[in-house]
Amino acid sequence: MKPDPYRLFFPIGIALGLAGVSIWPLYVLHVVGTYSGRAHALVQTDGFLYAFIAGFLLTAVPRFTGTDAPGRCVQYVLATAVVAACVASDLQAFALGTAIFLGAHLLLMGLVAARFVQRQQNPPPTFALIGLGLVAGLAGAALNAGVASELVDPRWDLLGKRLMTEGMVLLLVLGVGGFLGPRLLGFAALPQFAASGPGGRPSSAIGELTRDWRWTAAGLAILASLVADYGYGVTWAALVRAAVVTAVILFTVRVWQKPAVRTTLSWCVWTANWLVVAAVWLVALAPKYRVDFLHVLFIGGFSLMILAVATRVTLSHGGHDLHQEQRSWPLRLGLTFGLVAMIARIGAPFAAATYFEHLAFAGVLWIAGILLWGVYILKRLA
Repeated sequence: MKPDPYRLFFPIGIALGLAGVSIWPLYVLHVVGTYSGRAHALVQTDGFLYAFIAGFLLTAVPRFTGTDAPGRCVQYVLATAVVAACVASDLQAFALGTAIFLGAHLLLMGLVAARFVQRQQNPPPTFALIGLGLVAGLAGAALNAGVASELVDPRWDLLGKRLMTEGMVLLLVLGVGGFLGPRLLGFAALPQFAASGPGGRPSSAIGELTRDWRWTAAGLAILASLVADYGYGVTWAALVRAAVVTAVILFTVRVWQKPAVRTTLSWCVWTANWLVVAAVWLVALAPKYRVDFLHVLFIGGFSLMILAVATRVTLSHGGHDLHQEQRSWPLRLGLTFGLVAMIARIGAPFAAATYFEHLAFAGVLWIAGILLWGVYILKRLA
C-alpha cells in the first residue's frame, strides 16, 4: 500500500519549523550561548517549507497527472534526507547538510518528472511555474552546497539563498496558488481533468510549455531578475520581479475581490496573497531593510499559504467534512499569531536596543500559532 505522502511530510514540516524558529527564544533566554542565522535560514527553507512542498507535490502531482503516488520506501528515503540535511545544518555542518539537501531535491525532481512523463492527463497551465520553481531550487541548492564546500566563490552565496526562497518557493506559490487560489476563494470550481491533445492524449512536454506561454514567460522573468539582482547587483531588477509577481496574482487569484466563499480558509488564502504582493514591493522599494521585509514574504505569505493549503489537503484527502474550514479556530489562531509574529519581526530593526527580544517574541508567537494549528492537523492525520 502506498500511503498519501502528505501524511508523512506534513508532520515533519511542523516539527522542523518549530526547531528552526526556536533558536531565537532559546538564545534570548540564555538556554544556548550562541546562534547561527545561516542554520535558522537553512532549516526553515530546506526543512519547514520543503517538507510541506514535498508532501503537497507528491500528493497532488499524481492526482493531476493520473499517475501513482511514489511508494512507501522512496517516501521514507526522501523524508530521511530532508531531516538529515536539517540536523546537519543545525549542527553547523553546512557542507554536509547542503550536500544532503541537494540529493534530496534531485530525488524529488526525479519523482515529479517521472509522473509528468507518464501522465495520462495534463496538469493545469500554471503548473509550468512549478517546473521552473523546481529548477530554481536545483540551482540554489547546488550553489549553497558549492559555497559551503568552498568549491564555489562565496559571492554567489546570496544568489543561492534567494533562488531557494524568492525563486523556488515563490514560483511554487504562484504556480499552485494560480490554480487553487481562485477555487479556494470560490471564484471557480475544481474541475475534473481530462486528457488533452491530439487523439485524446496528453500534449507533449514542449506543448505543455507553449500551451500558455504567459506562465513560462513570467517564471523566466522572475528567475532572470533574481540572477541580475543578487548575482550582478542590478537592484532595479527587484522592481521587475515585483511587477511580474503582482501581475500573476492579480490575473489568477483576483485578490482585488473579496472571497466569494467566506470561510476562515478563504480569508487565509486571500490574506497570504496580499502579503506576497506587499512583500515583493517592500523588498524592491526599501533595499536597506530587504532582509527584514523578506519576512513579510516568509512569515506572512509562505507560512499562511502553508496553513491554508495543508488544511485543505488534510481535510479533503482524509475524507473529513470540508465544513470544518468555515469557522476553523485552529486556522484562525494560526493566522492571527502568524500576522502578529510578522509585525514583531519586521519591527526588530527599528528597535535596535531590543532587537533580539523582537526576534524571540516573533518566534514564540509563530511557534504558538503553528502548534495550535498543528495539533488540529495531526489529529486529523491520525
